[in-house]
Order: sequence, then structure tokens, then C-alpha cells
Amino acid sequence: MALAATACSTGGDTGGSVDAGDRGDALTESAASGTGGALGTGGSSGTAGGGAGGPETAATSGAGGAGTTAGGGAPGDGGAAGEGGGAGAADTCSRAAACGTHKWACWPMPNPAGSGLPNPASTTDLGGGVVRDNVTCLEWQQSPPSESYTWDQAIRYCDDLTLGGHSDWRLPTRIEMTSIVDFTQSPAIDRTAFPGARGGFHKTASDWILTIRQAGAGAGRDQAWAFNLSDGIVSNAYSKATAASLRCVRGNGEGEAPSSPAVAPPDQYTVVSPGEVMDNYTRLIWQQGDSPTTMSWADAASYCATLDLNGHTWRLPSIRELATLVDEAQVAPSINRAMFPDTQYGARSNDWYWGSHEAVRNAPAAWALNFDDGFTGFNAGASGKWNHFTAAWVKCVR
Repeated sequence: MALAATACSTGGDTGGSVDAGDRGDALTESAASGTGGALGTGGSSGTAGGGAGGPETAATSGAGGAGTTAGGGAPGDGGAAGEGGGAGAADTCSRAAACGTHKWACWPMPNPAGSGLPNPASTTDLGGGVVRDNVTCLEWQQSPPSESYTWDQAIRYCDDLTLGGHSDWRLPTRIEMTSIVDFTQSPAIDRTAFPGARGGFHKTASDWILTIRQAGAGAGRDQAWAFNLSDGIVSNAYSKATAASLRCVRGNGEGEAPSSPAVAPPDQYTVVSPGEVMDNYTRLIWQQGDSPTTMSWADAASYCATLDLNGHTWRLPSIRELATLVDEAQVAPSINRAMFPDTQYGARSNDWYWGSHEAVRNAPAAWALNFDDGFTGFNAGASGKWNHFTAAWVKCVR
């Protein structure tokens, strides 16, 4: 049952109205999950909104290759458990192409260069309007069109694109877009790799699972995942009919169709020690449980640094890294429940998970991810708003 709707403000560079936000029931097999309002079209001062519990309105703020940073490899390739198997770039790319999904990270997740985090972003200008991500092996359209597109138009545009001698371009998925969002900048993208890149909302090819199923809060809705590159916020509740920007991508083999549920790659996770789960593709090893309580962002890094779990050194993950845990085919919680059975979730609550960085131009607000659906935000909202949270959970990584 939906609660009373509340109006949202309109967004930035290209304007566009924002629908009223509400909450609804999720799928019958999961806990309640709201839908929120559709987002505006964004801009440097745009608003983000909507989500199954997701953004309803949010104030915005106005090198080495994969082989050198990723340890080991996918199951069966003989890589050590995240301790530096040293797979070459070609091997990393071939494994990513063979994993069979575009909606999961089948590669190490790059982090913004200079952030001090593993897998620093590295790109190569291939010429002909194409940029290669040396960590993920994806190739990106360097200068996308200035026009805005609905979801169907965006998919057709990328499908019809011929660039750099290639015709196999497509609209990127949620996790692929995540890999180029730079939460240390505003606009939230590397403008050296992508000169003149704009802020505002960008389409993805990830349809929201409740829209795919037309169930629960998604019944009668047309929402899909979108990114506001003015600040980096991602939401699952952008109306497909609302025009927005795009940037096409190619590579990493075959994957799901836009309106097909995400399919996890084979042998995705391994319990490597009691309380530790390794993602065999990103090579990240995660704390299987969570912090005993919610805490402030200021305390989160200290919690991970002093975590006494099997004698290892732990740290607070980046938002990009947290996003690799999101299972787009699930809601409430949107994560592998067998591997992470106690995951917290819930919009308009403190059931978020802290990321490692403050929000650019909105400090001391800091980034977090909510496993209600996997949307992100920073804690700068007024009481009652989707991004009003004063404490959050912590899941450490190494």
C-alpha cells in the first residue's frame, strides 16, 4: 500500500519535472520496498529521486592495468585468494568476456585515481572517439551525443552506433556505469578521459527488477536505473519515458538483455575463512557479517581498521566496491542472501552501509549504499527524506 505522495523539486541543466514520491509493497516473497518518485533530468544542481526506497530528492553539489592490480582470477584458474595471483590483462579480459553477464562486475572494480584505493582507474585513448578502461577491459564512447533520449531511444541509439570501426555498442548497465563514476569529483566523472563530460542524469540498460516483473511497487511503472553524474547518485526509479543523457559501451562478451533479470556468474563467491567471503571475479574479500551496531561515518573507518577477523587487515570499501555486491534481481535485500544472510536494508532509515569518501562539496556528508535495492546517496537529507540517516552499518573489505 502506497503512502501519501510528496512533491519533489525539479532538476538542473536540462530541467524536467519530477513525479511525486511514494512507497509501495515489494514482491510478495520479500519485505516492503518503496518506489519513490521518478527523477528529474538532472544537471549541476539537479535533484535525484525515486528508488525502491530510493532517492526522492537529493541536494547535489552545485595506472596500471587490471593484470597488475587484480589478484588471482575466476574459479579454477589457479589464482590465490585475493593475495595477488597477478593475472595478465589479456587473461582478465578473457575471463570477463566469458562470465556471461553485463549486470555483475566480472572484473576488478576500478577506484578513482589518487583515492589511495586498490585498482586505480586507468584509461587509454584508442582514437576514433573510443576510450579503453584498462581495468575493466570495457571500451567507452568518448564523446556521446548532446541530445537527450528516452530509455528505448537510448538503447536503439547505442545498438545502431558505429564508432572506432565497431558496431557492437550498447547502453551500459548499472554496474558498468558505476565503474566510471568518480565520487571524488563534481561532475562525477574523469574529464581527462572524457573531455567535456556533462553532469545530469544518464540512462543505463538495467531495468528495475520490479518493473521487469510488474510486481509490487513496480506494478504499472516504467522505472530503470539511472545515474546523476552531477554528484554520482544512482537510483532505480528514473522513468524510461523521461529523456536523459547517455554514453555507450562495448566489450566483455555477451550478457543479459536490458529487461532480463541479472544472472550471477558461475561460482561467484567462496567462503575463504570463517566470516570471510571472496568475490571470485572482483577479487575483493568481504566481511560476511556487519558491524554490531550502526555508527557514524567518522567511526566507520576505525571500526574496519581495528576489526579482529582472522588476523587480516581490513578497510572501509568505496561506494564503487559496495555496488559490486548488489544483486539487481533482488530487492529487500538486493544481495546474495546465502552469502550475506544478515544484510540490513530499508529506505528512510539508518539501514545504510558506509562508503569510504565524503561527498564532494557536501562534506561532512558521506556516501553510503542501501541494500533495499542498491541505490546510493549521501546523508544530507532533511528529516523524513530518503537520504536522511544519521548512522549506518559497516561491512569491511580487504
